[in-house]
Amino acid sequence: MNNALGTLNNLMNTIQAFFANIVYPQASINRALSLVGAIQGLYTQILTTSHVNVASATLANPQQLEQVLLSRNPLKRAGRHGDYQTLYQTVPVPQNASPQTRDLIDMSDAAAQAAMKRAIAIDAIADTEMQAADQINSGLAQAAPGTAPMIEAEAAAWLVRANAYTQSALGDVMRLRAVTLANSSAQLKFNASNGAQIRQNAMDSLR
Repeated sequence: MNNALGTLNNLMNTIQAFFANIVYPQASINRALSLVGAIQGLYTQILTTSHVNVASATLANPQQLEQVLLSRNPLKRAGRHGDYQTLYQTVPVPQNASPQTRDLIDMSDAAAQAAMKRAIAIDAIADTEMQAADQINSGLAQAAPGTAPMIEAEAAAWLVRANAYTQSALGDVMRLRAVTLANSSAQLKFNASNGAQIRQNAMDSLR
């Protein structure tokens, strides 16, 4: 019996040593936890940088629309259409522009505003992805021993963050495209308004 217990005890000690030295070596676990802490610090810095204030408009009307575009809140709909029209003007009345011109202006306005809304939504998606990555990272710091799953989870967290950065950059590209469309539409409006004024001046001069 003593021999059997001794053999069993040696077997248990061997298994314990195998797990401690091979499967879950404490030094490797400590290094993995240290890596998690370091990456969490980098993540905090990147998160702060990604939310730096980039608002640059200096006049009242552009500032109002820019505030909505940079809100990162797709539910902030109040006043968005009005802010757009205040800055880029409304579709000319039928007396001041041909039906074809009015259609082009309306379509340009629709595409510009759709792109602006999509940019805001993409910002919100990026924020959600960043929060998900943060939760993965926080859970990783408290994970059970085992370096391989810990490193794999950290890689997954970074992949989610990379997707968030890509989404954020795409949002900026869409914002720039939206402003370009809006500017083109506004130019058509201004041309229509100027044409109407010229016609009116010509009619006044013939009286």
